[in-house]
Amino acid sequence: MVKILLDPGHGGGRAYNRGFKQVENLPYCNEGDCNYIYARDYLKPALEAYGFTVGMTKSTIAPDIPLKTRGAMGKGYDMLISCHSNACGGGVRGVEVWDSTNPRESLRTLGDKICANVAVALGIPSRGTKYRRNSAGSNYYGILRHGMARRNMIVEHAFHDNINDATVYRKNLQKTADAVARAVAEHFGQAKATMPQKTAPVVLDEEKFVQSVADCLKGKKLNVLPSVTIAQAILESGWGKSELAKNAHNLFGIKASKDWNGKTYAKKTKEQKPTGEVYEIVADFRAYDSFADSIMDHDAFFVSTDWRRKNYAPVLNAKNYKDQAKALQSCGYATALDYGKQLIGLIERLGLQQYDKGVEKYVTRDIHTPSNWAKDEFEEAKKLGITDGTRPGDMATREEVAIMNLRVYKLLKEDTHAKCNCVDKRDARFDTGL
Repeated sequence: MVKILLDPGHGGGRAYNRGFKQVENLPYCNEGDCNYIYARDYLKPALEAYGFTVGMTKSTIAPDIPLKTRGAMGKGYDMLISCHSNACGGGVRGVEVWDSTNPRESLRTLGDKICANVAVALGIPSRGTKYRRNSAGSNYYGILRHGMARRNMIVEHAFHDNINDATVYRKNLQKTADAVARAVAEHFGQAKATMPQKTAPVVLDEEKFVQSVADCLKGKKLNVLPSVTIAQAILESGWGKSELAKNAHNLFGIKASKDWNGKTYAKKTKEQKPTGEVYEIVADFRAYDSFADSIMDHDAFFVSTDWRRKNYAPVLNAKNYKDQAKALQSCGYATALDYGKQLIGLIERLGLQQYDKGVEKYVTRDIHTPSNWAKDEFEEAKKLGITDGTRPGDMATREEVAIMNLRVYKLLKEDTHAKCNCVDKRDARFDTGL
């Protein structure tokens, strides 16, 4: 049986956005997250449907595992496919494959077939199979250099910083996976599926779940921001799949206190003491006839008694999702010590803050274009090598800030100062433009 290892490139979260254009209100619009969701929920099942044994280099979305470690995982596999999307300033489109420069590993015919299939499926150009060596004559890309599978390649499915490519790719992950799987199956002589296709991938359910909660909240006067409500529903119910959600339509874990006159559902639940100790109790929870009833009762819950109005005043008075999430924890809505942090993480990872704007599609600023006030200085910083010139309007990670500061330090140390446009021409300070 042929064994294939899927390697979702990069880590999860905003730090690995890498210029991915936001496509409508869909989650996972950054490269690291999309690579993982695509590999886990689309390409893996598509390959398994042809009878392949499929592994993954990581089991959760967040970590950015070192290339050498990921490559070593390929030992014993017939093939390693590193799943990526591409970026090149927003003006380029198409699918391409980076194949190993090692003749014993090279699979140009398969690379070209993958490109051809994806190009037809998405209606984008096929850029074909490519090769790149480093100065030592080895593979330029680390995952190919360190890949221990018999064959190793990178598939760049589309250019995510091009809005047309990003849109057609993000909306058609299943179609893309089917195209790649079909090419791989044909190459290994398994053109026909040997087992039934799996059901719809989990992520599709997740997108529908987010949208269904958002739709219930749309146009209503709310006590809790939509982003926070959606994040709580995800966290508390496991995307609507928890025991409480399935059997009682309760998405938020609200218990049945004395003022509750509706149906109840008893179950075991875990609590956490301020010391961090976790313990288990049996509690009665509110039960509803539908998820919609649960969603609206959750919003009304915070003002349903005088005590709750007073206790949850910081939640009700919060003006943004971060303050509201933190207030839910401090006011005792949940006992988990990192409850607020978990909510904020979900909101930012999935872009749920867009629903706080009260519109179906929330368009942010173009992070690839510098602001007018910073345009000239940013261009000068590019020429001096302080920045690589990408994502001028995006947030910088601490790593990026440290590296840019180090570059400035080296320039100062080498006495290669940029001249400041200040009035006092005797002053040759480094002009930051701030």
